Amino acid sequence: MKRILLEIAAALLLIAGSGMARVGECAEVEAGIKMWLNDWHRSAPGFVSITSDDTMLLGPAIEVMFPNHVFAEASYLFSTADYKFSAPAEPAKFDRQDVDLAVGYMVVPEFGVLLGYKNTSFHEQIRGTRDTVFGPLMGVRWIAPVDVALSFYGRLNYLFTKFKETDPEGIGREDSPGWTFEFGARYAFTRVFSGRLGFKYETNTGKDSDTRDSFAGLTFGGMVTF
Repeated sequence: MKRILLEIAAALLLIAGSGMARVGECAEVEAGIKMWLNDWHRSAPGFVSITSDDTMLLGPAIEVMFPNHVFAEASYLFSTADYKFSAPAEPAKFDRQDVDLAVGYMVVPEFGVLLGYKNTSFHEQIRGTRDTVFGPLMGVRWIAPVDVALSFYGRLNYLFTKFKETDPEGIGREDSPGWTFEFGARYAFTRVFSGRLGFKYETNTGKDSDTRDSFAGLTFGGMVTF
């Protein structure tokens, strides 16, 4: 996982450096911080559904818009505190790391399509297991301008993801497709700084185990335009 994170960090720096070096002639670059305050709900056949305490995910993000209507996005979020399940039978604590990459095309200024890749990793602190949800995605995004400063945004992604669990007893795998939905508002406080406030829902379901994991909560962000 450390190798993956280093490669993602290097890719973010390369994209940012390339975009900022050529921003005057070919691209607009936005870079900043994204946050997601969410809880984790898990339901599985034969078990009582459980919900974790709220947890904040935080990390860097970058978006590059090219004049040929192509865009690229990358972000890396990590949990600032563990997800905590207080079920008396099996208490658990998980930390989380998210890597999201996407490339897309704005069909019109208000609507675009995209393809990407997602890797979400969970480390359970008590038993020492590591769960990973990973795979390609496809989706759409839309923008609804209100005036020069204010606009609304939304996106819907379908996840062609798989689930892998590694623990002392071995490795388990299954297909675990899902989807994400996010909507919110963006406000440009100045020509170079904008803030975002929204809501995001993410879910995936194991095809063999029928275990369903859902995450929901408010999103926040601050971006600087180069």
